[in-house]
Amino acid sequence: MSAPGSLSALREATFDKLQLNCGIFLKNFTYESLADAAALLSAIQTAITNNSGILGCTRGGGTFNVGREMRNPQIDGLRYRFKGGSFVDSADPYLSTTLVETTPENFAMVLGSSVTTSGHKKIVKMPTALNSGSYLTNLCWVGELSNGDLVLICLYNALNTADISFTFQDKSEGALAVEFHACQSDAQEYDYAPFEVVFFETTGSIGSLTISSAAGTNVGGTKITKDYTLGAGEHFIYKVGTAQVAPSLAYHEEADYTWTEWDGSSDIAVGVDANGKKITVGVVNNQNQAIKSGSTTLVVKTA
Repeated sequence: MSAPGSLSALREATFDKLQLNCGIFLKNFTYESLADAAALLSAIQTAITNNSGILGCTRGGGTFNVGREMRNPQIDGLRYRFKGGSFVDSADPYLSTTLVETTPENFAMVLGSSVTTSGHKKIVKMPTALNSGSYLTNLCWVGELSNGDLVLICLYNALNTADISFTFQDKSEGALAVEFHACQSDAQEYDYAPFEVVFFETTGSIGSLTISSAAGTNVGGTKITKDYTLGAGEHFIYKVGTAQVAPSLAYHEEADYTWTEWDGSSDIAVGVDANGKKITVGVVNNQNQAIKSGSTTLVVKTA
């Protein structure tokens, strides 16, 4: 039995599920046709390179909130909350952050306005009557998870509703606080609130590892050589299959208990019965995810 106070959900998989760093904000961003994390990352890099559709750098990260008004009907005989008996009367999804890039486009965005160019001047005014052009088609935030996946939060028809607060001080930078709320655009679309959260998974193919096997020093042992030097946080694992089939590892597959860690140099004791069977050696990263693998036929010292 574990010691008192030691109960915890902490496990290896925990470190695959951490959201890291501040992420990036994008406006009027098209992502619906993107298939995976690599495609999303490529689209973001293009936006950065073209300086289009990005809000710019932020300070203090940001926050995603959904305020909800929940209702439970008052019914005679109902003593407790009832499964299926709760309703969302309203929802208010919003993203907030502080922008540190002072541009006319950012001022126009937070004012629900547009930029007027007059010679070498760019002028932004605040309209008293907002129209469809005052709304962003969408406002997205994209963050990275510790396993390389990406998470995207998208507000539809985003409008800044916060008071305009542009702060500036000595030995610092001007900062523009924003709070964009999602808005419904169709009276028929009431089944879901006007936002979504999308997880983009990493994909790829596992790298090739060339290995060979020779009789080891001791009976039942084999000497494995390989063509790879481990990087930071990486380690070798191995598993013995049958004479016909080598164990397989998929890209980013997490190695389970059936795989054994190997220091990369010592003979491996597999037993004389393993002679002629297939062995697979894999390389896993610091999250125990496979990045390379290779297989060969075992040569074991039998006598």
